[in-house]
Amino acid sequence: MKNKKKVVWVGGATAFSLLGDQTLYAVLPTYYLELGLLPWHVGVLLSANRFVRVFINHWSERISRSYSPRLLFLASLLGGALLTAAYALLTSFVFLLIARVLWGICWTFIRQIGLTTVSESTEELHVGRAMGLYSGLSRLGSVAGNFLGALGHDLLGFSGVLWLLSGVSFLSVPLGGLARSREDEVRTKQPEQDTPNPAPFRILLGGFAVGFVGQGAILSTLGLVLRESLGDGVDWGGLAIGVATLTGALMSMRWIADLFAPFLGGLTDRWGRRFGGMAFLLVGTLALTVAAVEGLLLLRIGCVLVFFICATGSNVALVAEAGARGSRAVASYVTAVDLGACLGPIVGWMMPQWTLPTGWIFLSGALCYGLAAWGQVQADASDACR
Repeated sequence: MKNKKKVVWVGGATAFSLLGDQTLYAVLPTYYLELGLLPWHVGVLLSANRFVRVFINHWSERISRSYSPRLLFLASLLGGALLTAAYALLTSFVFLLIARVLWGICWTFIRQIGLTTVSESTEELHVGRAMGLYSGLSRLGSVAGNFLGALGHDLLGFSGVLWLLSGVSFLSVPLGGLARSREDEVRTKQPEQDTPNPAPFRILLGGFAVGFVGQGAILSTLGLVLRESLGDGVDWGGLAIGVATLTGALMSMRWIADLFAPFLGGLTDRWGRRFGGMAFLLVGTLALTVAAVEGLLLLRIGCVLVFFICATGSNVALVAEAGARGSRAVASYVTAVDLGACLGPIVGWMMPQWTLPTGWIFLSGALCYGLAAWGQVQADASDACR
């Protein structure tokens, strides 16, 4: 794999940029009452950054081809670090909503330029493995944000941990400079004809499922599920463990699964990315269906962990297919992911609003994943008829 260092630098920069965002996913579902928020506020706040990206992903792709990707990348990384500090200062719903929208704009450029950097730096034969490496490295930030952020919240409080993580997030800027060096700016405008291949519907459907279920409904409601089962926490050997820490630990498993992404990406390179994506979607559907069973917390947690691995594998396969088609296909794919991700928390948090069992959250995810797997199967069948 050529230019592996670029993949490492861009993955590291993305990891540091995610610290504050991922801390909110671990803390808000269990701490929202103390901030004076309502359940639907949580759903909106955890969706707002994704909602705005649905409308600007293609715009950011065009801007990144017309102007300096390096400067856009560095500015977005800097903005993300500043917004983490803003979460600590502005705790009312309106101000948090504005900060979340601004983070969504920053993340649009971070992700678009990051994925494009990976695909441009890698031979087509190894795109799956490179995307897996990028995913694994960048999601170290999600692991730290979910677990260390939640633990830090229990120790330092909401504002204290966000101030700390804001300072750490500034490390993303020098790493971003290494990932997009000045030598990369020889080509400041990428011609339209360099990105002629749109993403087919089956990739977009798969992207919607990846966003709606894994990044949306499941992750945003894990704190709710645990609090419903365990209350405010558990006493383990005389040590009281808060539900926020437990939530962060379980959520971090989603991103720890991404550490296996290079291996899973290598598998999809060998199996064929379409078949690999379909297989992961099918197994994920089964895991979510079993997780819907009420009253068996350990079984549900085990199924969620299996689902996390499937979510990583399916996303690597799908984003590798999009990346091989060019920056325009990447923008279309991430737009589908964002559309699903912004709807997922809203749908998930409407379950307690309507006093429905938490098992319905898992059933809705199983239905969405099943439809995405069916879309891959139908595409294979139509290709065989040709």
